[in-house]
Amino acid sequence: MALVQSLRNHAYKIEKFVSLAATSGTTVGISVPAGTLVLAAGFQNTTVVPNVTTYTLDVTDGTTVFANDLDFDNAAANTIKAGTTAGLISAADTIDVVTTISGSPGVIAGRVWAIVVDVNKAADGADEVDRDQLA
Repeated sequence: MALVQSLRNHAYKIEKFVSLAATSGTTVGISVPAGTLVLAAGFQNTTVVPNVTTYTLDVTDGTTVFANDLDFDNAAANTIKAGTTAGLISAADTIDVVTTISGSPGVIAGRVWAIVVDVNKAADGADEVDRDQLA
């Protein structure tokens, strides 16, 4: 029996709103289960990032950097930047934001997001029924 489209695993977006510290460091992001394939990831700042010497960030699970060196220095509010390095998260983990900052930008609010696919076994379809037996 063919698996109907509604039972197949599809790509979907996950996200979490976070506040990034005013200094370099790691902010815990999105929790993801084992068997998650990350296709793309990024960040959208909801507040203005002032013009400082350096304000870059990585979106990573600690093993794979899905979005590398996204430059948010002097970024207008609601700037969306992304990376497309794919990677498999084989054990439950988080997708975090790691900032590198030179200067004093203050706390920056925003949304870390990822496009993911659950690559575990697809949902089972309905059992076949012998329609000739039904009365």
